[in-house]
Amino acid sequence: MSDVTASMVKDLRERTGLPMMECKQALTECDGDGAVAMEWLRKKHKGKMSDRSGKETGEGRIGVYIDPDAMVGAIIQLQCETAPVAKNELFIALADQIAAEVAGGSVSEPDPETIRNIASIDTRFTEVFGKLRESMNLHSCRRIEGAFLSSYVHHDGKSGVLLALDAKPTSDKNIGGDLCMHALFSQPVAIDRTGVPVDQVEKVREDAIAIAKAEGKPDQIVEKIAEGKVNAFFGQSVLLEQLHVKTDDYGKAKIVDILKESGVNTVTDLAIMKVGA
Repeated sequence: MSDVTASMVKDLRERTGLPMMECKQALTECDGDGAVAMEWLRKKHKGKMSDRSGKETGEGRIGVYIDPDAMVGAIIQLQCETAPVAKNELFIALADQIAAEVAGGSVSEPDPETIRNIASIDTRFTEVFGKLRESMNLHSCRRIEGAFLSSYVHHDGKSGVLLALDAKPTSDKNIGGDLCMHALFSQPVAIDRTGVPVDQVEKVREDAIAIAKAEGKPDQIVEKIAEGKVNAFFGQSVLLEQLHVKTDDYGKAKIVDILKESGVNTVTDLAIMKVGA
């Protein structure tokens, strides 16, 4: 068996970021071969990851990546066990790396397990686990492409938005970023009316008709009341018809009108994510 020197341990520690004693153990088990020791550590940590796989992952981070040249991007939800790990730089970097991997693919809603099993991601998962020692779970992934992309992640990292516009805004204002913040606050059901589930619309209409009839409204008025309630529902639930929440910057204006004033016709894609949802 080769002697394990302090310099060998120091070198492995610098390469892995792991504790000195763990590096020394790995080198001792692998006759001082650094490359073999790193593989030994990966297998060890993979086994420990499996042991912790049943742990609840109630915390996490939203990762976002945008390629400004290709105009593709991705948003992902990476979960972990505790809040301190969710704020750790290694965990944040892992979330962003996964988002970049998803953006580089071709599927709009890739299976998280498929992404998780990509060799480079699996290796990085193992490395990060070796340092943080918490179970991690890739919960959801979305890839978006379009003429212009914008994103926003809330300061706590627990929620975020990625969206695409059909053109680059001509305004000096941060149209895309502000719209992302608006969407995170307002949580629209859909971008426009066509995206709202029919059963939701019918429920609003039926309830409005029932209330109007119970109040004794004339039949010729009931339908108008129902139509008004449906339009009000769309105004609250459809992104393009909502009033922008940043009234100090945009006044009392609908999203669709703000976009058109900036040379943008519509939002072509939208993804909103929140840790745990």
